[in-house]
Amino acid sequence: MAGDRLILRVASLGEADELAQLEAACWPAGLAATAEQIAARITAYADGQWVASDRDRPVGYSSAQRITFAPLDQRPLRYDALTDADRFTRTHVPTGPVYQLVGVSVHPEARGQRIGRQLIDHQVTRAWSLPGVQRVLGFTRPTGRQAAPELPLDDYVRTQGVRLPTDAVLEFHLAAGAVIVSMHEEFREIDEECLGAGVLIEYLPDSSDPKS
Repeated sequence: MAGDRLILRVASLGEADELAQLEAACWPAGLAATAEQIAARITAYADGQWVASDRDRPVGYSSAQRITFAPLDQRPLRYDALTDADRFTRTHVPTGPVYQLVGVSVHPEARGQRIGRQLIDHQVTRAWSLPGVQRVLGFTRPTGRQAAPELPLDDYVRTQGVRLPTDAVLEFHLAAGAVIVSMHEEFREIDEECLGAGVLIEYLPDSSDPKS
């Protein structure tokens, strides 16, 4: 199994093209980070770009940056504004008190082996070890939203797993100890699967404890 051979390491500029191919295999059209965007992220904050490698082949990629609180006070909150259109060049602040989880990708052929969980747990553990980090936040995607387009986002989140099927991406984070902070209907307009919505979640200091 890949888990027996898996190595977590910082991404390098030389593999931006390969990571872009990985992203393209994981995300709906238009949402995957390009090689240029990934290279910009690595240049802005290499220590926030982590790869899960299996026999020198990237099978997972997780991205994060550090930001200040100010962008989170803006309304409406928009993905492009918080991530500098996926580049981090203008949004990453080396001493920012917020460690922002931006995304996690696992190649379809490698899913089911907890690679995404390992990447996020590593990011969260590392975030809380950094001087000055006060919160670990990220926006996640309510990927089952299309099944209930008539529901406001807060109703959808409240009833998923109750009156609606469990939303797999939300559950990925909530089952690991993340908590919901706020919900945003027009977070990323091009994300048709989620009807443009995003859910702000937070990993508290004990969220990185090993899970069974």
